[in-house]
Amino acid sequence: MQRPSGSSPLAVDRPDDVRRVRDVLDRAGFDDRHVCERLGVRKAADLSFGPLDRPRLLRRTRDGDPLATLIRLFVAGVPVPLVAFRRAVEPMGPAVWAELGLVDLEGDSARRSVMLLPSERFLIAHDATPPGGGIRRDHVMGAAPSTRALSSMIVRPRARWTLDLGTGCGYLALRAAAHSQHVLATDLNPRAVAMARFNAMLNRIDNVAVEEGSLFEPAGDLRFDLIVSSPPFVVSPQDDLTYRDSGLQGDAFCERLFRAVPGHLAEGGFAQVICNWVRIAGVDWLERLAGWFDASECDVWIIHARSTNPADYAQQWLPEGAPSASGRFADDFARWMAYYDRQRIEAIDGGLISLRRRTGGRNWLRVDMDCDVEGPDGAGILAGFAGQDLLDGAGDGPALLELKLRCRPEVRVSQRLQPTDSGWMVDRGGCILGAGPRFEGEFNPMVFNLLTLCRGRLPLSAVFAQVAARLGRDVETIREECLDVARSLILQGFLWPADAPLGPAGIDRPGAPMESGSPNER
Repeated sequence: MQRPSGSSPLAVDRPDDVRRVRDVLDRAGFDDRHVCERLGVRKAADLSFGPLDRPRLLRRTRDGDPLATLIRLFVAGVPVPLVAFRRAVEPMGPAVWAELGLVDLEGDSARRSVMLLPSERFLIAHDATPPGGGIRRDHVMGAAPSTRALSSMIVRPRARWTLDLGTGCGYLALRAAAHSQHVLATDLNPRAVAMARFNAMLNRIDNVAVEEGSLFEPAGDLRFDLIVSSPPFVVSPQDDLTYRDSGLQGDAFCERLFRAVPGHLAEGGFAQVICNWVRIAGVDWLERLAGWFDASECDVWIIHARSTNPADYAQQWLPEGAPSASGRFADDFARWMAYYDRQRIEAIDGGLISLRRRTGGRNWLRVDMDCDVEGPDGAGILAGFAGQDLLDGAGDGPALLELKLRCRPEVRVSQRLQPTDSGWMVDRGGCILGAGPRFEGEFNPMVFNLLTLCRGRLPLSAVFAQVAARLGRDVETIREECLDVARSLILQGFLWPADAPLGPAGIDRPGAPMESGSPNER
């Protein structure tokens, strides 16, 4: 039996053999916990794979047991003796692993064909980056930092249909399978489609279907409860790497994606995309970005993470596509800068944009600037949408002052004190909601008192009077400041109505994952 072709790197027509591979890996302890323990890291994302890291990895895997052999082969990328590989994969034979496309057998050694890396409860196969750069056009990445950041911020209500658009190795689709009845994963790259299908089989997940096609073509007329995407968002003049370059000018690909998203969302459904957009000289960037969502019938939350000047941006992204020859890099850098000059691009912004389809009412757009791209988490995103709805409904009038709020039980407060002549004074403080939003910096006594006095029994107007009494001030002089702080704490999910359910970050707690069904049902 022949091994897979170059465009189909892994065999996806032999599910029984793939299941046997997983059994072998499980018996060897090739999972996130054991691999990290053996290599001395906290999580697989902390691993680095450069030539300077290899001696340390080899020293930690010198025992020669099956786990050490598999780590050397699939993680460190070092050929292993065929006799050691045969011992590690018993009772399977090395030839089956080669026929599946996982390894190449060369004489008396075995060499990996793909990288195989544990990631939380999953095993993810993807292409390894060749030494010195120069990766192939249809290279399939593993779970990149941007993808992991998006994964941590994805809302996870129970969904009938979830779409992972531009799935790559399938990481987001595998994560979504636990809370979705059906997951459709799509990619323009046939190599990625094969890799994602293999990964679904390897992880024993049967409610993920992977189809080839551009944007929403494979979805047809389906409407989704959740759409997630880490698309080819890099702003570049090149069209060399499928996972990175869209081939369109500037941020036109992301604009096209967002304009199409609302038509594929079910009512109340969410879409979350991690992306880049440009700032054009002389153009209000926020007004331009907001225009992408005109008539979308969606609420939009833009979490801005960073703004990068074009030179630094090119320096960051160029090495991924080219060998490390300084002459070629200099020429490519000059070409990228000339491209930015022609487009009048003065900065490239990045972050997470979340949409929720809500028809029949006045939609809102919220922008949070210069945020940590690793937070809030998915529950915090849901709390942010719910908090914005609450404030929009209450307005600035008496309705807001009559709200009875309580502090969420997951909130934790920390303070840093400094000594003064009159005693210890708060130097800095903060509060955190689970793994989600943080309120740090100007954590003054007003913030602290609002959090501790909102117990769900008194309206805000009465709580403000208590805060004023504690601070020794007149309530009328601090009312507006109290309102501003209360709005911020509501938006971040720290304060929530006393009569509302307290699931994750102020939403109903979802039940068990929905039962799997046929991924090909429409």
